[in-house]
Amino acid sequence: MNATQTDSCALQDRSPVIMVPPKHTIFRERALESYIQRRERGVLLRLVSPPTLIFSWLLLLLLLGAGMLAWSIHVPVSVAGQGVLNSSGQQMEAVLFLPANQLTRLHSGQPTKLIIGSTGANLQGVVETVEPRVISPQEARTRFNLQGSLASLVTGPSSVITVRLKSEVFAEIYAGSVCVAQVQVGSQSVLSLIPGLNQIFK
Repeated sequence: MNATQTDSCALQDRSPVIMVPPKHTIFRERALESYIQRRERGVLLRLVSPPTLIFSWLLLLLLLGAGMLAWSIHVPVSVAGQGVLNSSGQQMEAVLFLPANQLTRLHSGQPTKLIIGSTGANLQGVVETVEPRVISPQEARTRFNLQGSLASLVTGPSSVITVRLKSEVFAEIYAGSVCVAQVQVGSQSVLSLIPGLNQIFK
């Protein structure tokens, strides 16, 4: 073999060798991806464990129960007014003047709480009569003899009711006294007291 042939063989021996990756590497990558996915699912299952699910359901049931309880509880709705106590024979009654726009909500039999003048004494009664129309301040002062300081009880158009007092034992000593009153005209759900829900449950 001459020198030329020897150099040629040397060059052939130094030619780059291309390595073909084994096919099983692709299968390893897929197996790794599958393993990672199974592990992520396992993490999710651990996050939503049975105790957590039970606690979530109990919390939801508790909230629903609280909402239903609040819906079932009602508080009274009252209309405020003022007036004077009168003696009608052997019966004491209060003549009350309330806002004119409340006339349609008033009717006989409604419970009424009265606070007498500066004494703070409390009396209970029920609405006996309701005037069928709104009256003016002048008419109220004339019909009910509101003179002096009593004239200030009526400063605008008013709905007029008479309230029969339940306790007459101590009521007689308050005849002619000025009183403020709360007439219960209905009730509303506790939920309607929450801002934003008052329009929904009105």
